[in-house]
Amino acid sequence: MEPASTVDRIANVTAFVGQNFEPARVDVRLAGGRIVDVGEPGPLGDAEGVTIDGTDMLAFPGMVDSHDHLRNLTPGLAVAEGLTIDGFLKVWWANGAKMGPDEYRLGALLGSLQRLRTGITTVVDHCYTFHAPGLDEASIAGYVGSGARWIYARGIMTRPYQPVCETWDVAEAKIRELADGVVPRDRLFVAPVSIRQATPDEFTRSRSLADDLGVGLYTHVAETAAEVETWKQETGETPIRALDRLGFLTDRTVLVHCVILDDGEIELIADRQAHVIHCPTNHMKLAKGFTRVPDLLTAGVNVAMGVDMMADMFVEMRTEIGMHAAHRLDPNAVGKVDAFRMATHAGARAIGWGDRTGLIEPGRLADVVLIDARSVLQAPLIDPAYAVLYATDPGMVRHVLVEGRWVVRDGRSTMVDEESLLAEVEDVVPRYLNRIGHPEALWPRA
Repeated sequence: MEPASTVDRIANVTAFVGQNFEPARVDVRLAGGRIVDVGEPGPLGDAEGVTIDGTDMLAFPGMVDSHDHLRNLTPGLAVAEGLTIDGFLKVWWANGAKMGPDEYRLGALLGSLQRLRTGITTVVDHCYTFHAPGLDEASIAGYVGSGARWIYARGIMTRPYQPVCETWDVAEAKIRELADGVVPRDRLFVAPVSIRQATPDEFTRSRSLADDLGVGLYTHVAETAAEVETWKQETGETPIRALDRLGFLTDRTVLVHCVILDDGEIELIADRQAHVIHCPTNHMKLAKGFTRVPDLLTAGVNVAMGVDMMADMFVEMRTEIGMHAAHRLDPNAVGKVDAFRMATHAGARAIGWGDRTGLIEPGRLADVVLIDARSVLQAPLIDPAYAVLYATDPGMVRHVLVEGRWVVRDGRSTMVDEESLLAEVEDVVPRYLNRIGHPEALWPRA
């Protein structure tokens, strides 16, 4: 396909502007991949270059999926329907052992494109397992082909499921190789998967490796009662205290899930300026419980959101608000601006890009999502924020810009031939499903 065109102006659009996401009718002017001005609308024909007519559209900062796994070529979490997370992981690892470079590349490309089509411009892939040669390179090729901004949380799994484990030495050597010109260091995290899959000593070694390379740290933690008990048995501490003692908590550390926290652990996360990623729909699907997001926000912790193999960020935002309202019996436990921020700027901060993206304001990278705002499904559109939170679905995403490049136009990728991609999916995935014993007859294909 031809290279994506660069947009110079989004005219007469209702944009969610600045730190408070205030809707305003503006022109957004772009140059060099950045937003250079957000000002009063002018006539549509008053400037040269590529202009998007933003009339009847809403402009939203490109959303940040701060936690995902893009090898989702099974029926998703339904492949272990009815299981909690510990049971699901055993199924997931067994299925993963049957994947090779073709499946990793296809999963990364398809997953990244799906995220783009739903208004996510940056996705963090916590990538593992590494049980065959070439899986890192295949994943990266998939991200690059999609047009999304990708962040590589390179997982480390040294235990307990032998077919998909690697040694620490192999993992360290590969991460150093990736950091040496393959993955930009501002896109790389050293990411031991969890205490279930890495030893306490390997968390300390991960900190040393990350410091040496100048990259961030990333892990699942405090996700289940069984995992908390493992931390206590192996370190004598609760998870967050153990990570702190092991040297893992820094202002470049991303902690995913954090379902089970006490007051002291929340204070410790805040003191260390670590970041927390909440995945509300995944937590409900796998019956994990309620992360104390309102308390974390009150303590000043930067809390972002991840899709984590579920649907899209619109669902995550409304679920974030609704689950805490129901749990706390307080409709304001998490506010709408909190949800907007968690889906955008908080995610950018968590990955170390907080000064570059996540907001519509001058100086930021031009990561912008344009959503239809004149739809029977949204009418009457009186409150733009309410419309985005409660009356918008991915099918209403019209255009997506990444650094000013038009990567989704009129709801279709400008980077990927979607029909060819679907044909490849229909070729590769049935063979994979056959290898894992999934009944192909249940999957309708053209």
